[in-house]
Amino acid sequence: MPGVANSGPSTSSRETANPCSRKKVHFGSIHDAVRAGDVKQLSEIVERGASINEVDVLHKFTPLHWAAHSGSLECLHWLLWHGADITQVTTRGWAASHIAAIRGQDACVQALIMNGANLTAQDDRGCTPLHLAATHGHSFTLQIMLRSGVDPSVTDKREWRPVHYAAFHGRLGCLQLLVKWGCSIEDVDYNGNLPGGSHLLLGITATLRPLVKPKIIKKRTKTFIRHQTD
Repeated sequence: MPGVANSGPSTSSRETANPCSRKKVHFGSIHDAVRAGDVKQLSEIVERGASINEVDVLHKFTPLHWAAHSGSLECLHWLLWHGADITQVTTRGWAASHIAAIRGQDACVQALIMNGANLTAQDDRGCTPLHLAATHGHSFTLQIMLRSGVDPSVTDKREWRPVHYAAFHGRLGCLQLLVKWGCSIEDVDYNGNLPGGSHLLLGITATLRPLVKPKIIKKRTKTFIRHQTD
């Protein structure tokens, strides 16, 4: 305060605020270093003998999976440059590209694509990264993948396309994007379900109203109900 002696920051306060004076955090594993985005310690841990594809005990993630999960882009680039396995999957069949799609880590998705990630790779339910981005409503992530040339009509084990997942979860931005990319809201799965069928049956038509004419909604709702009662 003005006029008050010694009102400025004390020497100890300045020392605490100085990043150089802070105690360095030492991570216990390669996965911790990647989650924190610490490339230097990542490099040091690998130099000490840690495997670049080491799987953690709890989540069964590799360092590359954690980089995609946490958005540690610099670590992800370092891992890819040093030969991390981009195809290795978790117990659920997720590659790093699946995890980046779930988390909406756009920059990581772009880096993985540039390094040859297979965007048609399927997890244990047959879902590709495209399905997962649509499920979680990450429209920009979805757009990055679509622009890379991946087929938007790819199906999972139930013959659900990304458009089904976008409609089912009410992801309007993703749904609009997929329709713009040529996906049809009239596609049905092996049970005869429409992409918006379950939402239409429940009366939740707000997702589809901007995209289709009311007559089509009414017609397709009847079709969906008929399939469910057959």
